[in-house]
Amino acid sequence: MKRIRYASRFAKPMLAGQIEALAREAAEHNARNDITGLLIASGDLFFQIIEGPRLKVDELYGRILQDPRHTDVVTLMVEQAPALQRLCPDWAMRKIDLGMEAAERMEPVRALLTLLVAHQELVGQLREALERTTWRIFLNAELEQMHRE
Repeated sequence: MKRIRYASRFAKPMLAGQIEALAREAAEHNARNDITGLLIASGDLFFQIIEGPRLKVDELYGRILQDPRHTDVVTLMVEQAPALQRLCPDWAMRKIDLGMEAAERMEPVRALLTLLVAHQELVGQLREALERTTWRIFLNAELEQMHRE
């Protein structure tokens, strides 16, 4: 049994009907593959939990990572254990749309999803800066070594 939680951005704006169709398509696929889960759509963000047999969940997540509707995919948590209990045992895919017209009480959820994706972008920028700096240090050390020889 495996569970993956992730957040992502819509690659381009999606209308409520498109999100509904996506959830319906996911529910049909998941029902055939013993996968359960939850999809929250908020503005331009997705948050999803998918759970089920390890190989089926890995296959589905691989498809999600390649899906052109998603960008900035952030893996939040991966859990795997034979005795893992499902969080969504009765939902092949439960859709919750926190669209812009949703009640104000849902604003903290939208803010958290936005922050998660922004955090991932910042981590990516920091990683790239670290790699560039490390590469320069390595390159300079190599050049100094060549000049000494």
